[in-house]
Amino acid sequence: MKKLFLSIILFFMLIPGFVYAQVKQYVGIVRQQYYAEYVDFFKNMSKELKSEGYNTYSKAIDSYLEGGFGSGFVWVAKDGTNYIVTSRHVVANSETVSVEFEDDETGAITKYEGLKIVATDDDIDIAILAFKNGERPFTKGLEFSETALKDGQEVWSAGFPALGDEPVWQFGKGTVTNSRARIKELLNPEISTIIQHSAQVDYGNSGGPLLISSGNKYLVVGINTWKAAYRDSVNFAIPAAQIKKMINSISSGESSSAKDRAFKLAQALGDSSQKYTSLINFISFHKASVDGQKDFESVLRFAPTSVCSTVSDVFNSNPAEGLRYACAYQLFKKYGSTADKSYSYKTEVVESTKDKVTIAFTAGEGDDQVSFTTEWIKEHGLWRLDSSAANTEQEKKNDGKESKKKDKDTESNYGGLSFAGINSTETIFIKGAFELPLSDQGFNFGAELIYCFSDVTGMGLGIYKASTPYTSKLSFQMSGLVQVPLDYYSFEIIPYGEIGISAGGMGSFEPMLSFVYEAGIRFTYTSSLSCHPGLGIAFKGRKYFEFMESEYDGTVNSVVFYVSLGF
Repeated sequence: MKKLFLSIILFFMLIPGFVYAQVKQYVGIVRQQYYAEYVDFFKNMSKELKSEGYNTYSKAIDSYLEGGFGSGFVWVAKDGTNYIVTSRHVVANSETVSVEFEDDETGAITKYEGLKIVATDDDIDIAILAFKNGERPFTKGLEFSETALKDGQEVWSAGFPALGDEPVWQFGKGTVTNSRARIKELLNPEISTIIQHSAQVDYGNSGGPLLISSGNKYLVVGINTWKAAYRDSVNFAIPAAQIKKMINSISSGESSSAKDRAFKLAQALGDSSQKYTSLINFISFHKASVDGQKDFESVLRFAPTSVCSTVSDVFNSNPAEGLRYACAYQLFKKYGSTADKSYSYKTEVVESTKDKVTIAFTAGEGDDQVSFTTEWIKEHGLWRLDSSAANTEQEKKNDGKESKKKDKDTESNYGGLSFAGINSTETIFIKGAFELPLSDQGFNFGAELIYCFSDVTGMGLGIYKASTPYTSKLSFQMSGLVQVPLDYYSFEIIPYGEIGISAGGMGSFEPMLSFVYEAGIRFTYTSSLSCHPGLGIAFKGRKYFEFMESEYDGTVNSVVFYVSLGF
């Protein structure tokens, strides 16, 4: 009887380990495999950006090409077809995907290559992958829960977050802290609520399952997708109901047609309350690889600062996505509605094959008519815009008629300045100046340290030998700066203005106090160097005031020549 009792205890002690191993064998490491032309394109783009002085963007591309990873889990359909469920953002830029599974006992890795992305959604961060050539290495996978979650219920996260640069298995336990969270920044509440929980989630967990324990097995209740950076143990998962909905659409063969997608694009272009970001999901990664570099560089040189800033920030974190943003902006700039002009587009399928559909867009009539054609390809289970065909004569006419007005309209829509290429590479620069007087006084010289708060504003602290016809003293200067950095290939041409105050000889009986003003232009070389040498010329004036024992209150004007070094 005693032996039987001990055996029962041992059996129940082994159950958690068995169930844990059951989960691990179905959770894998998901790695992106980029389009081959994408890799070549980005390598060339990195070199070109570096030669033009865009070092930050060049480094972002190099980092991107090193690749990333996430997690995913196996689901087996009733007909035995094997799928991998993961997050869309884990595989968004991929042509194909690889999945690796780690043996719990030996640590041996089994790797499957060439998985295709068969389904994604514009609104929900889920992707479904199918094995190459219909392979079926698994007879079963993880199962979905059919019961509703409750606040306070125990949940487990499973996946391969990074430890250093390598994925390492992690099985974390927590509780549901909000079973029906409504956070519109993550997912439109009209589509679905999301699960907020405290089970451990780190970089690399994205795409892994959120599970509950049910008897002797774990069931999937969601897919881990987000982590709150500003709070501890606040993580979010998309409910299993949305995963099942996408899986059912694959089984039933349901999907949006190119005509449906074109209709949605026409609505977005025709809505003057929308912005260019509403078009991003319509841009294919293939279009971004063909038109993206041209559109991206155009944004850097000519777009309003608010647009340039957004596109640059996205590019630095994900270059492929940044190019899609740039393409979306150019499309919206040409054909999007504004507060002054609204377009009601009609769409018509011109030509259709299995792999490509050509659709014409037309708005207005007569001289006011706007028309353009689009080509659509199926990418990741969705119809998206491909690289456009050459403009027709009507499109060229439209471009010439609308370009000036569009620039003005876009500027008012986004509330930014539209100086060409306004994007300074310098945060701090030092200048050493020599002042050639325009009246009868001695030469002045000095140095100044400038700190830029933004591309257009900054402040300076300097020390100068300041001369008047009566005296010469060491002076300290504090000033404010306004500048307009204009990119031109490997150079920045920077017109600027500076005003401030200067004080010298404060410990003597004849102190000097002056109002200082300066206007000039600086030329800065912005190659791959970590520092940026430059030359400048300016007009500078000092208006002296009567102060304490000082009797001089005249004005001294100079032409300033200087060298600078920016960082």
